[in-house]
Amino acid sequence: MNSIIERAASVTSPLVSLIAADPSKPETHDARRIGFTLTMDYSEALVMVHDKWRNDVSGVPHNSYLLAATFDPAKFATTQAVDRRVVLLRVVGRAPIETDTEHLRAITQFFQENPDVKSGRLEGLEPITVNKMSWTGMRCHILGTFFVGQDGRLRMGTDIEDVFATRMMLVYKPTPTALQTIVNYVDPDRRRKAEEEATAAGVGNPVPFQIGSVRYTSTQHMAELGDNTQVPVYISPVDFLARRTAVFGMTRTGKSNTTKTMVSQVAITSFQTRQPIGQLIFDINGEYSNANQQDAGSAINDVFPDMTVRYRIMTTPGFRDLRSNFYNDLPVAMELIRHAVEEQGRAAASNDFKNFLSLNLELPDSSDHSAMNRWKRKASIFRTILYSAGYAPDRENAEQQSLSIGKTVFAEIVRKGIQHGILDKGNLNDVDPSGSEDDLSKACAEHFSFRARSVAGSYQINLQDLTRFWKTVREIEVAAGGYKNDVDGILSKTATKSRAGSTWLDEVERSLLSVLVGKSSLSDTPIIGRQAIGAAKDYHGPNGSKEIAADIYKYLEEGRIVILDLSVGNPSIREELSKKLVRELFQKSSAKFNRGERPPRVAIYVEEAHNLIGKKAELTEIWPRIAKEGAKYGIALVYATQEPSSIHQNILANTENFFVTHLNNDAEIRALSGFYDFADFGASLKRSQDVGFARIKTLSASFVTPTQILKFEPARASQQYAEVKLLPNNHWFVPLTTQGQ
Repeated sequence: MNSIIERAASVTSPLVSLIAADPSKPETHDARRIGFTLTMDYSEALVMVHDKWRNDVSGVPHNSYLLAATFDPAKFATTQAVDRRVVLLRVVGRAPIETDTEHLRAITQFFQENPDVKSGRLEGLEPITVNKMSWTGMRCHILGTFFVGQDGRLRMGTDIEDVFATRMMLVYKPTPTALQTIVNYVDPDRRRKAEEEATAAGVGNPVPFQIGSVRYTSTQHMAELGDNTQVPVYISPVDFLARRTAVFGMTRTGKSNTTKTMVSQVAITSFQTRQPIGQLIFDINGEYSNANQQDAGSAINDVFPDMTVRYRIMTTPGFRDLRSNFYNDLPVAMELIRHAVEEQGRAAASNDFKNFLSLNLELPDSSDHSAMNRWKRKASIFRTILYSAGYAPDRENAEQQSLSIGKTVFAEIVRKGIQHGILDKGNLNDVDPSGSEDDLSKACAEHFSFRARSVAGSYQINLQDLTRFWKTVREIEVAAGGYKNDVDGILSKTATKSRAGSTWLDEVERSLLSVLVGKSSLSDTPIIGRQAIGAAKDYHGPNGSKEIAADIYKYLEEGRIVILDLSVGNPSIREELSKKLVRELFQKSSAKFNRGERPPRVAIYVEEAHNLIGKKAELTEIWPRIAKEGAKYGIALVYATQEPSSIHQNILANTENFFVTHLNNDAEIRALSGFYDFADFGASLKRSQDVGFARIKTLSASFVTPTQILKFEPARASQQYAEVKLLPNNHWFVPLTTQGQ
């Protein structure tokens, strides 16, 4: 009866399942035994291993997992409580044992006496001696302890509680089944919390997906014999949402493949959880938005055609124009022009040009009528500067510009214009400058082709005539002395009794007019103008949206994949455009959060991240802020680079997930070795250049797992996508084709 109870306890114990070759037969644990612990402290263990046992389990690779226990699986029911634990070890190197010197002497003597041996085996040597020489030492790091909690579930602590001097542990190599349990272990409390959060949000539970299979070394010969190359590694999409993920490795070692797998699985997760998850990809090299032979045509757009929106900084079929329409998005236009001028080194020019570069075109509070009128005037002049500098307008802007001007200003323009011989031709030839304001105002509007609107003092005019109007205004201002002392000029301080003490144009507006005509306010000599301002011309899109950032944010709220193809254009302006977009997205999500609303779940992917969140970046800049604060607003960041050492240390310290392939120098490996247990993999990271051979640490995992990442297969991903779209209650998703977009 006792034997039956003992066997039942052994068969049902998850601890026995870890070390037995066949969990239904606890006595089979000996088939997986490779040796014993000689010494152990709270962080390391010295394990003594026998060659025969190593051979029986198809080898013990560097960085492989081992299990150490003191109990007999066949008698688990009678095992003392303190011994009901399994310690998880990782092999980190060879270690000397007491008899090594003696064995080395014996081997040396053998080859000296038998120089003509035909193999490396010690054939002919006395068997007892060979058996003793078959023991070697291995140094292992302690990763944690498996035990059964009070709830009867398998649990793991990330350390070891105590070490006993007289309790040597038997050491086992886990079976593929046990290895799958080890590398995919998730704490039950963490899993339960994720399920509760999903239930509270009214969404389904995220389904873990396979990212790859366990791989310890570049050489896979013995691993294939032992069937250890097929052990799957799963990760949960929850680990990436509202988290930071680093993808490190040299070019062509699998960074993009890993990222494509993430993008695909997050899209699948949105259907499984019945909740949209927006994804924004900053595609520096164009490999996510375009099929290419190098990656077997694995473009994200081809896999998810009805949920992917592509942007590019040029007019291209199938792409929306990422360029802002400068005439509609004045702050973006000003920011990009300012950046382009600074790149040319031409910012330190005349005072007029400095006033132009410092121009703030952010829309003021609509309740401040004075500020609003000043803004409208500056915006009007700015658009004519764009036009004169060669920025092609769209049809609407070319034909319909608005300007609010009172009849007093119109009349003053005519009076001063005629007085100084500037407006004494054409339809103003016979106008009496002493006439009424109404007559002079009407004559001025007709001369410049203004079309009155229903609102008093509001006119429409085409862009060409508006440019002519502002150039004429400046000519009158200069002739009337308005640029010199503010006494004369249009509506100067003494111009009219009704407007005493006021001027129509302020200093900045006069500087803008000077930039428009390319002449100095002080000397009327030539200054920097059209050529310098036109430096950002490639980033103006006449067909671009009025609100690129607002459009992209809407797509992200809908759970779309938005790809920004940044493979063309000047890198510096491209970077500035990216900052502008992500800054507005961040502000929109933080505003929602601060209003008590739930921001959309968004994942942002960035290649060449060292250019954006480098170690010298200020934490107040937008990319470091996204990395540091984005999680609070539901924003996940996945950043990829070849240079871990170049990433801001504060960002690295707050990164939860790491995917690391080959790194080619010690400096980069040292930068990574201070995080989690990556120091164990320094030598192999530098040596192994196999594509997709990664070391992975995710939020749910307690340690780094060496993994061969699965190759992203478009056909398989497309099939999976077609299946999940059929899941019920995904009313949030509307295919782009049915929206006519």
